[in-house]
Amino acid sequence: MSVLLIRLAGPLQSWGSSSRFNRRETETVPTKSGVIGMIAAALGLGRDESLSRFRGLRFGVRVDQPGSVMSDFQTARNDSGRSMPLSHRFYLQDAVFLVGIEDDAGEDRLSAYQKALRSPHYQLFLGRRSCPPDGPIITAIVDGSLERALRETPWQATTNYRRWLSRNVRWYPELRHGDIIVETGNDGGGKGFVESFDDEPVSFDPRRRRWSSRTWRRVEDPVEFIGDVDSDANAAHGGDDGVIHGDAIFDAVRDAQGRTRR
Repeated sequence: MSVLLIRLAGPLQSWGSSSRFNRRETETVPTKSGVIGMIAAALGLGRDESLSRFRGLRFGVRVDQPGSVMSDFQTARNDSGRSMPLSHRFYLQDAVFLVGIEDDAGEDRLSAYQKALRSPHYQLFLGRRSCPPDGPIITAIVDGSLERALRETPWQATTNYRRWLSRNVRWYPELRHGDIIVETGNDGGGKGFVESFDDEPVSFDPRRRRWSSRTWRRVEDPVEFIGDVDSDANAAHGGDDGVIHGDAIFDAVRDAQGRTRR
């Protein structure tokens, strides 16, 4: 099996799963439907096209930089000057996630998604149109399981966050670790409490948007990030805050897997 890894970072992100009417909330991690929608946009798919090509993919997320939730109270008027309904919208600010998409059939589909994300047909957003990424979407394809890929890939947090955490970890010890959340397999395997919610996209057609239920669990023993923070940050980010040049950040995963195969 193969896994497509995607780094998602930007000033704002918003991943809704149950928003209704004038209150638009966000989950604290990217949703499968949101990421599949982003890939569909990169491929140039229309909203009324079938999503059957995405069946059989398993989804997971690692929280590298949790960010914080902010709210935005919005007012608007239409062209005639009439007031529109007020709305409350919620966003994640300054968050960084590592998303993994596993395909047990190999990397053919994943390679097509990777190519599209590198040269997208439509503009990409992190959930909502007001949330562009911080630069080109960085991806890599690795062999192995979803859990292994999310556990072994180097830390993706921004340089400033790494340095801040290295100075303040004694007061925020919970930030030393990164949670990993994965979709359960068909057998529901794996340890941990299993939850479900409607996040499997069936149709993005505005006339009949539909989602089915999927199950997920939080992996026990989260990843520990704290180490040589400054040297790791500069090596991974080329000295820039939140900008990675090329796919060098994933070399450690490939090297580790190569040593294992030998």
